[in-house]
Amino acid sequence: MKRLFCFTILFCFALLSFANDKHALIIGVDTYTNSKKARYAEWQDLDGAVNDATSIYNLLKSKYGFNTKNMELLVSEKQTTKKSIVKEFENLIRSVNKGDDVFVYYAGHGAQIKNSKFYEADKKHEALVPSDVLKTEEYILDVEINNYLSRILSKGGELVVVFDNCFSGSSSRGKIDVEQLRSRYVPVDDIDLNKSYPKSKNLVEKGALVVSAAQDYQLAKEYKDHRGQSHGVFTYAFMKSLQMGSIHESADDIFKRVNSIILYNSVPRQDPVVEATKERLAKPLFGEVSDSYQGVKVAVIDAENKFKIHLDGGNAIGLVEGAELTHEEKGITLKVVSLSGINSCYAKVIEGEDELKEGDLLKVSKWAPFSPDRLKVKVMKMGVTDIDLEELKTLSDELLEQNLLAFSPLDQEVGLLVYQTNDGWEGSDVENVKYNLGKKTPKLSKLTDLLKKKIDGKKIFIEIPPSTKVSQSLQGDLSGQPKVALVEDEDYDYRLIGRFNENNKLEYAWLRAHAHNNSNQNPFPDETDWKSEEKIYVLSDYAKRLGNIKGWLVSKVPANEANFPYKLGLQRESDQEIVTEGALIEGEKYGLVIYNDPNLYLNWKTGDRYIYVFLLESNGEMTLLFPHNQVAVENFTEQICQDENGDYLTKVMLSDPDLLYIEPPFSTDNILMLSTEKIITDTSIFEQKGVQSRGKDGSVDDFMIGDEEEGEVANWYLERHTFFGESIK
Repeated sequence: MKRLFCFTILFCFALLSFANDKHALIIGVDTYTNSKKARYAEWQDLDGAVNDATSIYNLLKSKYGFNTKNMELLVSEKQTTKKSIVKEFENLIRSVNKGDDVFVYYAGHGAQIKNSKFYEADKKHEALVPSDVLKTEEYILDVEINNYLSRILSKGGELVVVFDNCFSGSSSRGKIDVEQLRSRYVPVDDIDLNKSYPKSKNLVEKGALVVSAAQDYQLAKEYKDHRGQSHGVFTYAFMKSLQMGSIHESADDIFKRVNSIILYNSVPRQDPVVEATKERLAKPLFGEVSDSYQGVKVAVIDAENKFKIHLDGGNAIGLVEGAELTHEEKGITLKVVSLSGINSCYAKVIEGEDELKEGDLLKVSKWAPFSPDRLKVKVMKMGVTDIDLEELKTLSDELLEQNLLAFSPLDQEVGLLVYQTNDGWEGSDVENVKYNLGKKTPKLSKLTDLLKKKIDGKKIFIEIPPSTKVSQSLQGDLSGQPKVALVEDEDYDYRLIGRFNENNKLEYAWLRAHAHNNSNQNPFPDETDWKSEEKIYVLSDYAKRLGNIKGWLVSKVPANEANFPYKLGLQRESDQEIVTEGALIEGEKYGLVIYNDPNLYLNWKTGDRYIYVFLLESNGEMTLLFPHNQVAVENFTEQICQDENGDYLTKVMLSDPDLLYIEPPFSTDNILMLSTEKIITDTSIFEQKGVQSRGKDGSVDDFMIGDEEEGEVANWYLERHTFFGESIK
């Protein structure tokens, strides 16, 4: 993946656990030496980079407590030559101590430089453009900047990067005039460095937060505001987001607002990229502890019409018609009235008189149940008494002493299942023959006699009903969930069961309907991990995760009427064969590939799309496979599917050829590809932990109901591919 230097504006932040000093290197380049005589017809000086750099400098001092003795502002032609910028990077590195916050900012021109020996797939460097580049022909390459930033991280600095400063303090609510947009990009098509470089270190893995103003194939823009002052589009949004929020709020919340402000201004083809670990995003921009409240938060895109407020979130996060959101400080409550596009919606104000504005964050206060495809779970309401539990515990202990107790109903040695009904206790054998065991807890002798005389099996599983406390806890937590429905009849996906484990401790788990002896032939786990009564909240979370999985697997998908031509497959490394469904052979390696269907290509009706490929494992885990590193970048078909002549390729590898290695234990998993004309910046919707641990041996319901009018072609499509491991024996 590109190392974050998207044409112009790259913004680098650094944050530390024990913040000592705060350092800032802020660079803004408007004027380029000899630019008027440049041989490039498209070369132009900028107007807003110095404004942006100065505004960032002042905001850091006034709001975040930076001291000018540790800040460098480079804005003049002499200060922004390559030699001067490199010198200040070296000075910064020398001054950083462990625990210091470090902020690096650049606003100015950016470029892509060809290097036929570069390790990146497109053979291009992203580069910053110093003021004397036309005289020296020396750019500051991404590999050089990554080296400086890596050295800061190695010294223990807490790093963040953003390059696209912008004006702050405007009270105007008018949209940016897109006709006035100016690109911060210069063409250098005739340069080929033809030089090898060692692969850059991953800054994100070392704790950095790196923000780019645009994808690495897009142009970061400038515009003039209503007062005639120039700013970078990204920094305009970034500054407004910082002004609106607390200094303690999470970085994730800050950049949610940034994205919504850019969307509000309808800037064409500029999607910021935020690269950081989940742990880093949960922290503030500077410092360690975030004051972000729990719950799902959604940013306002446009609030000019209080009856049709546009929100940057939709079915992908569980929002549907009837859901409610609140802005607690302003005392405003909204109700969702319609879904829009792939992950947004419209809402109306139902309470409160204050005004919302773009970038305001709302908390989901009421979920609205909605889909017939929700996961159906059953929790018995009958509670067992403490006396009953003690008797069942004693019975389990006695069976355990005789090596007759099973710890799962799916154990192949189980010959008798014992469970409670409305009429008392009942047993069931492997032939589904029922045995009436009476009203009270069965005695050991009765069960062992039954096992010996009538049943072909070695062990007994005692299903413990939920206590009143457990039942009420789950009922309360799962009521009204958008992806989980509580049911009382026998038409369920999962039901809650209990047991006494090997240590005679009470535990609970979800058991799938019709699960049978861990066959692993179903894309859903047969049973989840077992959790104690004290951790019953984890089982609530498991149900919600399974609801996400079901949503992706069964939600309605529109027909591919746009004839989007690329399809997903797994390419076997040994013979290059593409597999689209079914068996994956033990010992083989497979990589992700998309291939062009010629019939669809001839009738392709709409534009290029963003590609997201993710794995749904049978243990309930979801993992984004493409784009890499959980960042929505380098996944646009115009960028990855065209050759040098602009022709679309017949086949494109999306991963290393050995991404997947097939070995026991085998399972049935799904790989999905979502293609959409609208970017999804929050790729966390494709990620979740599993609900079942895998030992050595062993979301979204209708979320893309679009804003297309009836009869129009849908601007997205979802492919589902089911694979299972197959032994070579």
